[in-house]
Amino acid sequence: MARWPRGEATIERLLAAGDLDAIDRSASDGGPLLAQAQRRLKIAEAALDIDTDGAYTNAYDAARLAATALLTQQGLRPTTRGGHRAVEEALLAQFGQGFAKFGVMRRRRHELDYPAATYTESSREEAEGAVGVARLFLDASKKILAQLGFFDS
Repeated sequence: MARWPRGEATIERLLAAGDLDAIDRSASDGGPLLAQAQRRLKIAEAALDIDTDGAYTNAYDAARLAATALLTQQGLRPTTRGGHRAVEEALLAQFGQGFAKFGVMRRRRHELDYPAATYTESSREEAEGAVGVARLFLDASKKILAQLGFFDS
């Protein structure tokens, strides 16, 4: 399978900046990360009645793992330098605005995990919305994964 052409320049820039790393072909299987994302989504769904912040953060983790699975399938991974921001940038550059809510979820998850004086707990509605978005990301990632080739730079 050929390299995913959309967003190539962004991926090249993220690699050159050290925000993404190339991984060996033998490790470029996004399937296990999709399975992990599915488990996090189940945890998020179960947490809705117990802990809305926990439901939200697990929904975000499911979305992030689904996105990272797409990178992994191409032989890419975020570095500690690039982190979640690099995942967001690569996701949008390659797969478009259907994944635009990733950034909103990333920033809100950060607020929940690292509360400031203005911290507000997530509402049930907000957490349910995050679960729904994560489910959409997971479904889309499953469809896209089979189309991805290795990103040789």
